[in-house]
Amino acid sequence: MIGINAGHTKSGAGYGAVGIIKESEHTRKVAEALKRYLVASGAKVKECTIDAAPTQNAYLAKVVELANGQELEWFISIHFNAGGGRGVEAYTYQGRQYGDAVMVCRNIAALGFKNRGVKAGTGLYVIRKSKAKSMLIEVCFVDTQDAREYLALGADKIGQAIAAALVPYVVPVAPQAPVRPSVQPGKQTFVRVTVPELNVRNAPSWEAKAIAGTVRIREVFTVMETLTVGSTPMHRLKSGLYITAHPKYVETYEK
Repeated sequence: MIGINAGHTKSGAGYGAVGIIKESEHTRKVAEALKRYLVASGAKVKECTIDAAPTQNAYLAKVVELANGQELEWFISIHFNAGGGRGVEAYTYQGRQYGDAVMVCRNIAALGFKNRGVKAGTGLYVIRKSKAKSMLIEVCFVDTQDAREYLALGADKIGQAIAAALVPYVVPVAPQAPVRPSVQPGKQTFVRVTVPELNVRNAPSWEAKAIAGTVRIREVFTVMETLTVGSTPMHRLKSGLYITAHPKYVETYEK
């Protein structure tokens, strides 16, 4: 089950950035396109958008309350950036390089935007407070040439690109007519956790002192290289951390 949040309110407190385009208007357009493609591909979607709130803090609390009141596997919040930059970026808890988050950035970048990558969004309220695995997507900038390029493409293309990244991870059986990004990126190796909890390490070592934290079942990460430590294979992740590559604990695959 995926919760989709079109970022910001329609007016008043919580309203989004304004530039060449209005963020609050276009988060809803992208979210609607995304939901349409996800449902068509067989995914189950829940609405997590809040249109009005008395304050910014109340808005954020209402979004999280709505998301946490449902049994979600993914919580996706659509936003647009501001401040004079260029490109797409996504925020996850502790900057975890989930395979689908990495593919969201790649697919949108393939449409002509700079890829700013997956970053740490731990300080963002909706990332920090939501129970489900969460991602906040900044599609592009509202106040630069990005906005004009976005308008030329249309919200439907962005929704399709995001859906193409998510569908392989959220639809158990491949749909008969899967959505695909407009530009197919090159193959990348990913690793998916298949046990309830698993250690990640800050060095290629099995010693206890190398343990940097834990990850949970179904979390997916980007693999940069695979090496053998002792007699057991280990993956170096894009985040710089290391995880076992043993098939008893993880599934390794290419996309």
